[in-house]
Amino acid sequence: MSSADPTTSASAAAPAGLRGLNNLGNTCFMNSVLQALLHAPPLRNYFLGDRHNRFLCPRRTPVRHRAAEADAAKVACLACDLDEIYSAAFSGERTPYSPAKFLYSVIVLIIGHGDCCIAHRVFSGILRSDVTCTSCGFTSTTFEPCMDISLDLDIGDNTSFGVANTKPHVRNGERNLAGVNSKVSTLMRCLERFTRAERLDAEQKFFCEHCNERQESLKQMSIRRLPLVSCFHIKRFEHSPVKKVSRKVDHCLQFPFSLDMAPYLSSSILRSRYGNRIFPAEASDADAVSELSSEFEIFAVITHSGKLEAGHYVTYLRLNNHWYKCDDAWVTRVEEHTVRTSQAYMLFYVQKTLYYKACERAAAV
Repeated sequence: MSSADPTTSASAAAPAGLRGLNNLGNTCFMNSVLQALLHAPPLRNYFLGDRHNRFLCPRRTPVRHRAAEADAAKVACLACDLDEIYSAAFSGERTPYSPAKFLYSVIVLIIGHGDCCIAHRVFSGILRSDVTCTSCGFTSTTFEPCMDISLDLDIGDNTSFGVANTKPHVRNGERNLAGVNSKVSTLMRCLERFTRAERLDAEQKFFCEHCNERQESLKQMSIRRLPLVSCFHIKRFEHSPVKKVSRKVDHCLQFPFSLDMAPYLSSSILRSRYGNRIFPAEASDADAVSELSSEFEIFAVITHSGKLEAGHYVTYLRLNNHWYKCDDAWVTRVEEHTVRTSQAYMLFYVQKTLYYKACERAAAV
């Protein structure tokens, strides 16, 4: 690939749909997310299979000839705009594309109009929250849908790694970058921290129905139902209300290309909590995930470089077992090591069966 001209940054041998996106003015984050969406196998199959035709969309057809801006705002449809972007990306054209209509719809939809149901079907999972009274053991359980999971960087104790070893080494199939940066976290530790039971503060006492009064409690999160595509948001920006300052967390994050989510499922958490005892709630959670595998494959990584005030986002896409860097209009092929050592901000994993089906389909073409 050439890196001298964005119009030729993707060669004729590049995977289908690999096309740069023009920056419309501080839209590098939007472009990065769009690149991940364009290559999410379930979404790609949906739009390329003409499951949503923007020319026949009932939200837009009745007012196609109305010129009033207010009417146009009421029928803003992200699915229609995504359909147009998919058509442009997979047209075979290599010059950078400008997603201006999508940007307009995003701005319009901030006031509450429109939705994109396919995005919910692909990205939406269900979280389980258990709050247990430390006095009597009564547990209150609630469920809530989620489109992504926000994770704190769990650095842990990395002093044993040492700083003398400056060469990364491989352990369990993953590179250990501790020699490069002593402050290293792993995605698995972040997920373990997310699903770890935590004691709520005294001011967060919850009303125990059994004790009939407010009591101290433990809260534990778990995943009741996995989505087709799991999106993890890494909290790299933090704010101190006391010092009234914000900063970026530059710590390195190790993440696997193949991820088993089984340890973080509600069924696994409940078995760990109660042992071999069987509870109705445990059975229902097992049923909630039985239809989907817990094994995922990574296909996109959004990274952030620079400082909090002046940073930049790019996307790394895993297509046909090769990695490509999408930096707005520029698209270049990169080595795996470049991805592993980047400052990951968002990680996108797809069900393993869907990932390999997509690879087989691309190979057949």
